[in-house]
Amino acid sequence: MKHVAQQIVSQKLRQLTVDDLLHYSQKYRIKITRAEAKQIVSALKKSNENPFDPKGRKRMLKNLAAITSNDTARSVNQLLIKLAKEHGVEHWLQ
Repeated sequence: MKHVAQQIVSQKLRQLTVDDLLHYSQKYRIKITRAEAKQIVSALKKSNENPFDPKGRKRMLKNLAAITSNDTARSVNQLLIKLAKEHGVEHWLQ
């Protein structure tokens, strides 16, 4: 069941919109500009990395840092952790 849920979450990440990302960034008080959100959403749509696999998440964040900045990649990581905590699956990110 965990594997199926992780696949659903990964698919949702690829379907994320700029407005969705901005909404979550405001909700969790993580600073992301609209321009950064556009870049992040574009990169997530192209990514096949598993955010629940530590190595996959590291590659995903490294790719985000290359197209945005290290600070933005850290912000995305913080956002992912906060969303996981909100849904009670933060242990999946271990």
